[in-house]
Amino acid sequence: MVEMTKMTKKMISKESGMMIAFVSLFLVVISVLVGLSMVTSGVIGANQSTTVAKVYVWNTEPDLYRVDITPSSIDLSPGNTTEVNCTAYIWDYNSWQDFSNISASLYDVSVGDGNTADNNFRYINTSCGNSTTACIELSDTNASCTCTFDVWYYANNGTWQCNMTIWDNAGNATERPYYLNATMNSSFGTINTVVGIGTIDELDYGNLSVTETSTEKPLNISNYGNVPINITVRGYGGTDSTAQNNQSLHCAYGNITLGYQRFAAAPDTAFDDMFNLTNITADVPAFELPVRTNDTNYGNDTNATYWRLQVPLTVGGNCNGTIEFTAYETATE
Repeated sequence: MVEMTKMTKKMISKESGMMIAFVSLFLVVISVLVGLSMVTSGVIGANQSTTVAKVYVWNTEPDLYRVDITPSSIDLSPGNTTEVNCTAYIWDYNSWQDFSNISASLYDVSVGDGNTADNNFRYINTSCGNSTTACIELSDTNASCTCTFDVWYYANNGTWQCNMTIWDNAGNATERPYYLNATMNSSFGTINTVVGIGTIDELDYGNLSVTETSTEKPLNISNYGNVPINITVRGYGGTDSTAQNNQSLHCAYGNITLGYQRFAAAPDTAFDDMFNLTNITADVPAFELPVRTNDTNYGNDTNATYWRLQVPLTVGGNCNGTIEFTAYETATE
């Protein structure tokens, strides 16, 4: 009995040991599994991450998408200037008011664009204005901006074009401003041929007695157009070309008939060698005026004719007459 009891205790002790060993092994396995699970979870969290990238673009380049010349067919004013406009149509994301300067050049296509102004073939306006002074709002982001040119009467006839450049005002930038620009050529415009002349208002022979011949009086004629010209002339007494067409000058007493007022194209010509003024249109011989090319002074585009008057008998008081000059384009050979 005692021996069985010892054996039972021994068996229980052995089973308890085995149980303890099994439980310990189980705990170890569980711990390992739990540990592996924790490590795996940590790896997933570390190899995936996101970052938000951002920028505020505070200036966008302007877009100049059309340029027009107005009028497209240009009739110049003889002896004067004519206003010609170049208008740019512009888009700017930042605002239609984001334009700091508009510039333009208007030029003869046969000569081309450049940096030097010349009234014959190129006009330059480097500061037409800005959004406030030169532009009209079309929408929040669109505007039309205009450069104006005063084109002289002797500008070349032919095909012209306008080149416009706009500079923005750096958008909303408050530092490190980038001033961006856009440039574009217009469609073509045409400056038409203009024929014109200018003369003095009055040819005064002074005070003369009957039978006296005046001193030589110069009468300047200027080419007021953009083509070379020749000149015709005719005259009549007073201001009525029909009633007094057989007179050179109509006087308070009597009149000075045709043949007593004469002209020449060269100075120091004797009265007998001069051409008679008649009421029939006739060319001024050897007299051609080229187009003006000097922007500051008249040159050979202005030339003089020379006049003398001989007073016949039976005339007295104030006398006056009309000298009518007409220009026509010189024929090209």
